[in-house]
Amino acid sequence: MAKRIARPTHTNGVTEALSYTRVSSDEQEREGVSLDAQLAACRRYAAEHGWAIGEEYTDVLTGKRDDRPDYQRLLTDIRRLRAQGRQLVVVVAWLHRFGRRVLERVRSREELKTLGVSLHSAREGGEVSDLVANILASVAEEETRQLAERVSEAIQYIRENGWHPVGRAPWGYLWRDATADERAMGAPIKVLDVDEVAAPYVREAFQRVATGASVRSVGRWLCDLPNDVRGGRHFNLYAVRKLLRAGVYISRHGGGAAADVLSSPRGRWPALISDALWLRASEQIDNHRHTPHQASGKYVLTGIIRCPACGARMVGLAHSNRSRSPRYRCDGYSRGAAAPDARCTVTASAPTLEADVLERVGEMVAWLSAEDPRVQQALKRAWAELQKPTDRPDVSARLKRLEADRRKAERRLAAAAIKLVDDHLDKAGYDAAKASIAADLKALDKETAALASEAGVTTEPLPALDYVLQALDGWTAAVRDFDLIAQRALLGYLIDYVEPIRVGHGKYQARIHWKRTGEALQRVTHRLTAVAA
Repeated sequence: MAKRIARPTHTNGVTEALSYTRVSSDEQEREGVSLDAQLAACRRYAAEHGWAIGEEYTDVLTGKRDDRPDYQRLLTDIRRLRAQGRQLVVVVAWLHRFGRRVLERVRSREELKTLGVSLHSAREGGEVSDLVANILASVAEEETRQLAERVSEAIQYIRENGWHPVGRAPWGYLWRDATADERAMGAPIKVLDVDEVAAPYVREAFQRVATGASVRSVGRWLCDLPNDVRGGRHFNLYAVRKLLRAGVYISRHGGGAAADVLSSPRGRWPALISDALWLRASEQIDNHRHTPHQASGKYVLTGIIRCPACGARMVGLAHSNRSRSPRYRCDGYSRGAAAPDARCTVTASAPTLEADVLERVGEMVAWLSAEDPRVQQALKRAWAELQKPTDRPDVSARLKRLEADRRKAERRLAAAAIKLVDDHLDKAGYDAAKASIAADLKALDKETAALASEAGVTTEPLPALDYVLQALDGWTAAVRDFDLIAQRALLGYLIDYVEPIRVGHGKYQARIHWKRTGEALQRVTHRLTAVAA
């Protein structure tokens, strides 16, 4: 088997250290407490950790006050910068410089943790544990923390042994007493079993979404069920989405991204649906942003057609003039300043575009469903080859060079920080150097991602061939019956987006940008054409 190229993983840009220093008016002249001494300690700590030195905040005010101007400005800036995706840490010389009120220190620390920002004390060992940082907090808080840890450990033990933690049973399941043998295998006192009353409705909910129904319509259907079937659940939109993403129904823990759920080990409770059905429903939910379910249903490419001029979405447009056929029009004008070009007026004939896309996809599906044994054998061999990772020595070497260039840039950033600490570089000069190095790092990350994608490193693995063929099984019927909902669902499964290309007066062809599965099927059908010839 070919060797997979190792791809380095980095976040865009660099981690910035925001420093906070504070003195009370009567502390100004104490040794080691002065603002200059605190600032030097924070800068050196950040430089030693390879972080970029960011904004520096200072207050001359008692730590018992929570309305310190720069303290509040620091918290506001952290919220704003984290919303932009910036990587941050906060550095202080001592934790008590951050404030002297225990309640506020606990509150702000919890907020920083929620935002994913760590608080470091340069002279107290770096990132201090909750117990040390909140030493003056109440004993009850510490007991609560220890209780939470014990509960967490118990839940982790139950999960590791393949059981579901006890709580409210997921819809479609009920709790029963664990047997002696199950208890011997690490089961809790109760284990999940199938609720024969609700389970059929769970399966139907997944089946509806997998075949093109919207999450909202499934939610309305669930709300109309009898209360005893629903188990008293209200099934708002959020709850329905969460249900359809839950791994519990395929005997997995967690929920969310399909790759994460399916890669987790199976549990010991019975699954209500198959992995294939769960994955198909998950894909349909993801495809909603490409092919919106709330569209009129009159235009098969709505949601996956993009303007060739500005890249904005195009929408179906019916004309009152009967001499003109329905068209797709750039939607930039309706988005105003948020559009790439609010003045873009590109249109394209809908019938010619739709016919081109449907014909090309139809030809591909026809090859996949061919009954010729030679074609079927070639199909399996070609798909198996595409599932293997490829090794590109030239790409691998280039990736290594990019990684080396990144390490050099990080060393340059650290060296600039040391110069700032040692007064060999002023703050303005450091900020200029930091901006230049951050731009270099971002460019290196972008080139690395593009190169790794070209080598097949970042692409998701292809699904099993049987699953793909099952997903495309309804294509012929959808075209024959003019079922636009089914057609849009299948196109969304294969196509990322389509661009209309004008080839003559009133004539257009589609430039199709395939998804990973669609691109693989294109390659396979080219090989099948050669085999049949």
